[in-house]
Amino acid sequence: MKKLKLLLWITMATTGLEMTGLAMNESAQAASAPPSVAVQHAEWNQGHLLVPVRPLIEPLGARLEWFPAEKELVIRKNDLTIRLAANFKRAIVETPSRGEFPEYPELPHREYADMGAPVQVLNGSVYVPLKFVAAALGATFEWDGPSKLATAKLEGIRIQIKPSPSPVSMPGTQKLTSARMKMLSEKLNEVQNLDAKYVSAHYKPYFTDRFIRTLIHDQGLQAAGRYKDPVTLPEYTGKTAATFTQSAPLGNGLTGEDQYIEDRTVTLIWIGGAWKVERVDIRIRTLTTGFAEYTPMN
Repeated sequence: MKKLKLLLWITMATTGLEMTGLAMNESAQAASAPPSVAVQHAEWNQGHLLVPVRPLIEPLGARLEWFPAEKELVIRKNDLTIRLAANFKRAIVETPSRGEFPEYPELPHREYADMGAPVQVLNGSVYVPLKFVAAALGATFEWDGPSKLATAKLEGIRIQIKPSPSPVSMPGTQKLTSARMKMLSEKLNEVQNLDAKYVSAHYKPYFTDRFIRTLIHDQGLQAAGRYKDPVTLPEYTGKTAATFTQSAPLGNGLTGEDQYIEDRTVTLIWIGGAWKVERVDIRIRTLTTGFAEYTPMN
C-alpha cells in the first residue's frame, strides 16, 4: 500500500513538472512572438485595401501631420517623407538631396508614385492604400485570401487588417455603383449655363427636383473645373443618403510650389428607385504641386 501511494505521488509530481515546463515553454514562445496590432474598418477600392492611416503607421515607427484645410497628409520616418493628398492617387516621396540642384543644396530628392487608389476621408478618418504605404515604410505585406486577412510586418511588429462591413448596411440592389457615380459626374459636368427648360426635361432622371430648381436659379452649376471619373468610394450617411467627392486641378501658383484644387462634394439621395443628385458643394484648396497634372481647359 505504501509503495502504491509512493508511485502515485511520483507520477503526479512528474506530471506537474511536465505541465510547468509546457507552460513555461508556451510563455517563452508568446514572449518571442512579434507584437500584434489590429487595424479595423479597412475598405476595398479599385482592388486596393484602404486603411485608417494613424493606427497603421504609428506602430511602424512613423509620425504624421494632417493639414485639414489642404487635406494633405505628411508621413515622416527617419529621412523619408511621404506626401499624400485626399482624392489623389499620386504620392510624393522625398529623400535627402542628391545634389540635383547645387544652388539649393537642402532641396530634397523627389519621386512620384501611383498608389493605384486615392487617399480618402471616410467617416472623419483619413484612409490610405495599405500596400503602398506599408512598403514605403519598409514593411512586408501579405494577403491571406481564405481568412481575408492582410498582414504588414516590420522589425518585430505585426499589423493585422481585416476588411469590415460598412457602418450603414445597404441592400445589394441599392448600393451606389461606380457606373452610376460616373454617369452623375458626367451630367454635372454638362450643367453649366444651360437653358432652364432643357435642364428640367433632360436631367430629371439624374437630379432631384430641388437641385434642378437650384440649377435654374443659379443659371447652371458654378464650377471652374471639369471633373474626371469619381475615384473615391461613396460614403453612406443613411439608408437613402450618400456622398462622394471629386477634385480637379485649376492651375499652379505663381512660384510653382503650390497648386490650386477645386473639390466637388456631391450629396445624393435614393428616390424613385435611383440615386439622384440633391446638392453640390464646391470649395477651393491649395496643395503642394505634384499631386495632379494640370491641363488648361479649352
